[in-house]
Amino acid sequence: MKGQAALLTAAGIGVTLVCLLGINWLGPGGAILNLLTPVAAAYLSMRYGLRTGIVVVVVVSLLLLQLAPVYTLTTYLGFFGIGSLLLPFLLQQQQPWDRAVFLSVVGAALVTSVMALIVIQGSEIRFELLVDQLIQAEVDQAMLIYRDSGFSESQLLELQRVIDGLAGFIQKSFYGLYLAGVLVVQALCLLILQRLKKNHYRIAGTSFVCWRLPAGLIWVLILSGFALLAPFEVLALTGRNLLAVLLPLYFLQGLAVVSSFLQRKAYSPPIKGLIYALLFILNPLPLIITGVGVFDLWIDFRRPRKKDI
Repeated sequence: MKGQAALLTAAGIGVTLVCLLGINWLGPGGAILNLLTPVAAAYLSMRYGLRTGIVVVVVVSLLLLQLAPVYTLTTYLGFFGIGSLLLPFLLQQQQPWDRAVFLSVVGAALVTSVMALIVIQGSEIRFELLVDQLIQAEVDQAMLIYRDSGFSESQLLELQRVIDGLAGFIQKSFYGLYLAGVLVVQALCLLILQRLKKNHYRIAGTSFVCWRLPAGLIWVLILSGFALLAPFEVLALTGRNLLAVLLPLYFLQGLAVVSSFLQRKAYSPPIKGLIYALLFILNPLPLIITGVGVFDLWIDFRRPRKKDI
């Protein structure tokens, strides 16, 4: 058993590095692989105990100090590493899965804030400048990947304009987008843990098809939308960051509604998988699903309807 755990731990370290650095080797397609970075450490923590996951995170962090720039290590710990330990720890305490995801996101944000403060104190630079440097590093890396992918000069110029505009949006919504990014990563990690659990561990909480957000949260969403129209930059900035977090949450609630519908239909797993894939990538379906999640509070799409006789 110990030998198996040791082999799986070594494999987990390799898988984590491939997922994290795969974007450098696979180009834009590696971005999807990047989202799976915390899965190995989280699964090993659930299967063999938290110490196994800690070994994976610590070894990967030490290797990143040698293989990649420091900001890559910061990105790994802030987006993936801390959450890959907090999520299984909370699930092992039999916390409901939605609370475990919420607390792991909050915990990762707090740890990331502490790391940012340490960097700021050590280098004596402003936080805004640190954020700009991180964003610029990601922009430079993205352009390097596109150049290596064989894009023409005109295509690269167009991509540069798009990425520069996206970088400006990220700067104005950095806090909300960071939390939304960690939320997406943790939710995906939870989904995979659920698929791999078999009889090895248990995940507590309500079924996803029955899950819904607290009703009072809708007022935060409404006020955030109105804040965007405020003439004060602080209010608009606050509303923008809150929407960056809340809209993915309501998208998840919309997915819960769709899952409830699909559960009642006799579709084969490949058909259901295709439907879910289209919901993520085919515009304007993501916006529609988010709207379904918002209006589910009043319409209750999952309530059984009486059939006319």
